[in-house]
Amino acid sequence: MYLVVGEQQMPAGTPEARRAQYAHMAEVVRQSPGFVRGWWGSDEADQEIGHALVVLDSREHALEFAATVARYVPDLRLRVVAVDVTASAP
Repeated sequence: MYLVVGEQQMPAGTPEARRAQYAHMAEVVRQSPGFVRGWWGSDEADQEIGHALVVLDSREHALEFAATVARYVPDLRLRVVAVDVTASAP
C-alpha cells in the first residue's frame, strides 16, 4: 500500500464550509483507481491549512493519483509514501 499525503492552503471560511469542501474532495477521490481509504482535516494551529491522507493499493495508483491531483491543484504540497508497517488499536 501507498499513502499520498497532501497539504494546501484552504480558502477562508467557516468550519462547516471546510467540512463541505473536504466531503466533496472525498467523493471525487473515492472514484480513483486503487483507492482504499482517505482522511481530510484542518490543521489545529492554522484552520486555513488543509491536510489529506489517501491510501491507495499500489505504487502505480499512488503516483497516478498524485500526478492527477497536482495537475488540477497546483498549490498543493504532495508526498507519495510507501507503507512499510501498520498498527491498529488492540
